[in-house]
Amino acid sequence: MGFSEQAISESVDPKRLSDTLKEVAARPHHAGSDADLATAKYLHEQFIIAGLESRIEEYEVLLPWPEEVTVEMLAPHAYRCAMREEPLDQDFDTHTREALPPHLAYSPDGDVIGHLVYVNLARESDFAELKKRGVKLEGAVGIARYGALFRGSKLRNAAACGMAALLLYSDPKDDGFARGDTYPDGPWRPESAVQRGSVLDIARYPGDPLTPGEPALANARRRDLGDVDTIPAIPGAPLSARDARPLLESLKGANVPEGWQGALPFPYHVGGTEEVSVRVRVRSDWRIRKIWNVVASLRGFLFPEEEVIVGNHRDAWVHGAVDPGSGTAVMLEAARVLGDLARNGRRPARSIVFCSFDGEEYGMLGSMEHVEHFRSRLLERAIMYVNVDAAVSGPNLGARGSPELSLMLNGALSGVRDDRSDRRLSLLDATGPQALQTPGGGSDFVPFLHRLALPVLDIASSGPYGVYHSGFDTYTWMKKHGDPGFSTHARMSRLLAVLLNRIASCTVLPMDYISLADWMKEHLPAIPAPAGTSDQRSLRDAVLALREAALAMDASRASLVESDPDPLRLRAVNRASWQALRVLRADGLLPERPFFAHALVATDQRDGYGALTFPSIRSALADGDVERAREAEARIVAIIDDLILSLTRITEAMNTLAEPAQ
Repeated sequence: MGFSEQAISESVDPKRLSDTLKEVAARPHHAGSDADLATAKYLHEQFIIAGLESRIEEYEVLLPWPEEVTVEMLAPHAYRCAMREEPLDQDFDTHTREALPPHLAYSPDGDVIGHLVYVNLARESDFAELKKRGVKLEGAVGIARYGALFRGSKLRNAAACGMAALLLYSDPKDDGFARGDTYPDGPWRPESAVQRGSVLDIARYPGDPLTPGEPALANARRRDLGDVDTIPAIPGAPLSARDARPLLESLKGANVPEGWQGALPFPYHVGGTEEVSVRVRVRSDWRIRKIWNVVASLRGFLFPEEEVIVGNHRDAWVHGAVDPGSGTAVMLEAARVLGDLARNGRRPARSIVFCSFDGEEYGMLGSMEHVEHFRSRLLERAIMYVNVDAAVSGPNLGARGSPELSLMLNGALSGVRDDRSDRRLSLLDATGPQALQTPGGGSDFVPFLHRLALPVLDIASSGPYGVYHSGFDTYTWMKKHGDPGFSTHARMSRLLAVLLNRIASCTVLPMDYISLADWMKEHLPAIPAPAGTSDQRSLRDAVLALREAALAMDASRASLVESDPDPLRLRAVNRASWQALRVLRADGLLPERPFFAHALVATDQRDGYGALTFPSIRSALADGDVERAREAEARIVAIIDDLILSLTRITEAMNTLAEPAQ
């Protein structure tokens, strides 16, 4: 561990992290609210105190707030859902009156009556099963458990089957009493807790629905609301398990298929008859409102125009202690520690940019508008993006990200001590190398990865967390269950600060093209090969050739590091090593989803969260368009060939720099 990393470990303060979280989660602060602006000003001031340059960016976006969300059972007996969460005497914050009522943001307005059908998780396969059983879906109101896929995808699937509305509820089987003690006694969801959320079609186009393709500034050209295609076709509303119980208990008919039974204490039935009638009314104030990003920079002393970007959103559905407060606290602590290092003569060579994005909960609004606003600058300067949304909900470290960042992450893990171990192991020793999961969707890395094709990391430490998107995600929950003592917050702050400092200060950037080639090889079998298509031989050959080029580059980089070159002489080759990834950005790969421009990955439209690898090929094959699949494969091969050429040139430049001066 070097001097700077030891200083980082010694400087991180759990008490300060606790105080920061208490401050940012003190009030409900949904996007566009006065409390949201107050948290932006707080972060702005704290970044300046830490010695960073800071600014507040303002955008004007479509931000609907609920005016009425009513769910009533009309038959076989009258029942009106409470649509509220019961406050707890043990947690003062749950008594707030500042929060918006439980709702699904961007649900269209509607007032519908229909017979009730239980649709399990609202997957395409669930609806197929119901149709096979002859259940009447046309004009029905569906009720679905949360889980498995993005809530907006559930509404899309229900609308495609002709349903009139969809209710979403949190079943105790998934995150409530069936998992363990509920809050306040344990970490799991109380029966009255409601999962709020957005239903904007983020797998089609995230960001402000009225200004796709340009930043939502005051003078932006805006679509008419009727022309927006990312808002669901049917209304939806979220329910607690307590409110869902009388509805589900009233359903008759056949028992549900195997695997559909939840944890409420009665047999679940599909319903689908006129016996159970439900009315759903949703009405929102569809106003354009302001949101605020906070962007702070720690300027590098040698290559200030090269930027490592780290970000997290700031807005929350209610208090948001885990999501996103823990990430905000961790990010701010890293900024404070690195700012102190800079003041004491340890300024990084490259710049580090800290971003507190607004409006993520509604569909990555702030990060998307930032990317659209500063697209050219980001493509010119940004090396990578690190995301720390919901950084702490428990002790178990995990990461997803671009494979070319594997070396960077595991190197940082080796530089952070695991304070849970008596043997003073590093996090790398304690957890083993992190096998990065492929990122798909659902957080602020989306515009950086999928629109700009920047490499991204998303790091978090997780555990039993049943209060997601509810009014019970509070500072008290965190202090009692998520991270008593704030040691995990401290561990994550050390990891983030060490990671950022290493990337911003290293002499030779360790872009891991070997892992990228291995990732491609691993995911090739996911591409189906129906009759009439190629056997992907040219694609497999290109991937093998990429790995050979990456091995040669890796060997040359090792020799270059050993030769201890002048960083200024390395400037061009370092820049080339990360700029080479820009070849992975290619417009027009998914004609039906033009937002997605990464050649190798996109958000999986089926679930809204997962990753679809080799998306242009697989989407064409899913549509039965063999010719388009062949064209997509040829284009991917050409992109890989261009990347191989870049790596070959970089290797030659490294070899030249590693030669002893004459």
